Amino acid sequence: MPLAIPLSPTGRPVRLVAACTGALLVAGLAAASPAAAANSVSYDFESPSQKLPFMAINGFGRVLVGPAPGGRSGQAARVNIPNDGRSFKSELVIKGLDAGSHRFDFANYLPSDWQERDLDTIVAQWFSTQDDGEGIKPVVALSVHGANWQLKVHWMTNGEIQEALIPLGAARPGRWNRWTFDITWSSAGRPGSIRVTRDGVTVGSHQGANNYHRGEPPHFRIGAYRPNWRPEKGSSKRVGASEAVLFIDDIAITSTTADSRPDAPATTPGGASSPSQSPTAPTGPTPTGSPSTSSSASAGEVPAGGDTVPGEAVHEARTDATAHGSAGRIGVVGGAVAALAGAAFVLMRRRTAKGSPRSAHRRART
Repeated sequence: MPLAIPLSPTGRPVRLVAACTGALLVAGLAAASPAAAANSVSYDFESPSQKLPFMAINGFGRVLVGPAPGGRSGQAARVNIPNDGRSFKSELVIKGLDAGSHRFDFANYLPSDWQERDLDTIVAQWFSTQDDGEGIKPVVALSVHGANWQLKVHWMTNGEIQEALIPLGAARPGRWNRWTFDITWSSAGRPGSIRVTRDGVTVGSHQGANNYHRGEPPHFRIGAYRPNWRPEKGSSKRVGASEAVLFIDDIAITSTTADSRPDAPATTPGGASSPSQSPTAPTGPTPTGSPSTSSSASAGEVPAGGDTVPGEAVHEARTDATAHGSAGRIGVVGGAVAALAGAAFVLMRRRTAKGSPRSAHRRART
């Protein structure tokens, strides 16, 4: 419908009022339909109509929904990476999260014939897309290495990537694991925290810096990823290895408030990532974890990052998760709308007053 432009008493359009009205219309539409960050999402794989998130697949791996194994009822997602010399990643990718505090819940299952290998199979990772592109390690990664679970946390000090390796206990193939990660992301002036719970028992934690403090906020990837199977690493790590097959189920991400969550690890200002920490404060992040026979990172691990490798096929399906808009923006737009409305009203009153009979009579008397 065309926008009605008010006329002055002389019949001329009031252009400024029309401009203000147009600005009000645009601002009102922006305020009425803000895009919100998808900080609480869940996937249980039970409904055929449920839209799944991104599928990041390098090579010929797959993520397929089917009957859950191990005596579990219902459906689950089966993830596999074939040992074909090219494939190395099959993951679901959930983006649109902010850089605050979140609880990540999910279940995974390693088949009873899972092959123990002296390499990392990353089953969940939190990855921060960087301004300079690929070639960066995930900020947090849960992996099975040999016969054990482990967590790697990365952060940056003076331009160099630092790593903490936290053992999380035996892998125990042939049974489902229920994981909960309570994560508060650190910032340049505030320490973060990670608490890891497995089957209701806390198995590891980390205090201090836990990301690179640049680029986009970390997003969540779950599935299977073998860094040492990347084609540029050669074929030595593939010799004698079977394909990687595992199952995932009941993914739930909830936005939380670190200060109000009763079971969140305590954090204090001036932590590892803060330049103003006191001399008696720890000089680096503090990891704790379960006893494990695996105590060091695998040698020659290629940094994780990016979905594209020369000559490799990448297949991604879109997700509904977006991260635009906030209540703060709505408040700013609302203030602008009120200011424009006031200006338009005052201008109309002034124009009307000048053209009224009372104004003409007053001018004739003077």
